[in-house]
Amino acid sequence: MSGVALHWFRKGIRLHDNVPLTKAIESCSTLIPIFILDTDFLDPKKVSANRLGFLLDSLKCLDEDLQERGSRLIVAKGKPSEVIFSLIEEFKINKLTFERGTEPFNKDLDDELIGIVNANDIEVYSNWGHILFNPDHILALNNGKTPVTMNVFLKLASSAPTPLKPIPAPEKIPPPPADFKPKNVEIFISTPTLSDLKEYGYDPEAMTTWFKAGEKEGIKIMEDFLKQKQRVASFEKPKTKPTALLPDTTALSPYLSVGSLSVRLFYHKLLEVLKSFKRHSKPPVSLEGQLYWRELTYLIGYSTPNFHQMRENPLCYQIPWTEGEAAQEALKKWEMGQTGYPAVDAAMNQLRSDGWMHHLARHLVACFLTRGDLWISWELGRDVFDKYLIDADWSINNFSWHWMSCSAFFYQFFRCYGPVSFFKKTDPNGDYIRKHVPILAKYPVKYIYEPWEAPKNVQEAAGCIIGQDYPRPIVEHKTVSQANMGKLKKAYDKNKADRAKPAKVNAEKLEKPLAKSKLR
Repeated sequence: MSGVALHWFRKGIRLHDNVPLTKAIESCSTLIPIFILDTDFLDPKKVSANRLGFLLDSLKCLDEDLQERGSRLIVAKGKPSEVIFSLIEEFKINKLTFERGTEPFNKDLDDELIGIVNANDIEVYSNWGHILFNPDHILALNNGKTPVTMNVFLKLASSAPTPLKPIPAPEKIPPPPADFKPKNVEIFISTPTLSDLKEYGYDPEAMTTWFKAGEKEGIKIMEDFLKQKQRVASFEKPKTKPTALLPDTTALSPYLSVGSLSVRLFYHKLLEVLKSFKRHSKPPVSLEGQLYWRELTYLIGYSTPNFHQMRENPLCYQIPWTEGEAAQEALKKWEMGQTGYPAVDAAMNQLRSDGWMHHLARHLVACFLTRGDLWISWELGRDVFDKYLIDADWSINNFSWHWMSCSAFFYQFFRCYGPVSFFKKTDPNGDYIRKHVPILAKYPVKYIYEPWEAPKNVQEAAGCIIGQDYPRPIVEHKTVSQANMGKLKKAYDKNKADRAKPAKVNAEKLEKPLAKSKLR
């Protein structure tokens, strides 16, 4: 065992079940474990303090785990391909390992890296560590066609090899070169915090999420949830509560997103629990089903051109969303929780403060922004989610916004989330609103979802005057939702006439989706 290996931590910010890292350790005496902060990512207008801070805290935990094993994490700043190529040249690296990415920008980067190492006669190892199934294998099972329904995906998954069993974390890790100071790569002296990135406009005080980062924390949350065996066996995602003051789901999505928790570990631990029950909930609504939804979104994002946009996207209906200054103003009010609808505003306030919200809360606000009320493009809403969510995920985010805007996958546009009625089902007292829109906390139950209906004396007693302390509704829901249904039907008819609907692009006939549940 000799030579210098470079392991690039990407989404797999962990030591357990990290096959590329293990491959690097097996064949080197010196290992450079690196994470590269792309400068394009360091923009508070695109990436919130919560999202970046959670990532940085995850890196700090990884560094601590590496130090326990005789190594340390090196965090560089720059373009990944440039950083890696520079390190290869300077330190005579003879092996590169990393986890492959399914997103188009990551696929391009992977191809570029493989080209670099091949040109320099360097051994390279990469694998699909962020998902359960090899996407190319699933596509091959479907004759190269992208499955776009859960029915089809479940059939393909049942024919695919069983996801690999997770491997344990290494006990010892070779150290990086002594006094590691690259000539042409900017590295941080220690794992950076938001305070180290003030030059980019980040304020440490703006990080308000309550989620604790790290591999150990992710595993602990998983284990604590799986101990509730009956809850696991009967879990049905659509029946969980979006208004619960503490997460009514696993709350593992942030750890799966950055890769602090291996999806393979979660999958196999889950199956162990389910084996002890003769009867349990089934996909797509079960906990196992949530992992399959995640796989499906990754597969669609991997194989669909321009999946991140409406235009030139073969799966997406072309819809004439509202544009211009008025749309931008409405978008900002939606983002900042100022629509005048307490349920919508509470969810958006939770998004900004916690960096997370229940998937049904995401459904409510996404429907409101797009087809339900404001008639604003799903692409703009997607960008807001991408900014604030600590579990932000390119594939899941794009898939969800396609779905909730009725642009693809789900076409029952006459089914619309009510910004007054929806949360009442699980929170008739309005406690979720009182927490996340505190200015309304003293409103009586009768008016908590419709404060504009309260008489003036009730508003005064609650200490919140509508139109002064809290906005009036930005639109009249019943009126605009009906109008939007008509516009969507018209857009559907035009798409069909133009032969642009997804079924024309995918030879597979679209089926009625089994459920609206997706992993969060």
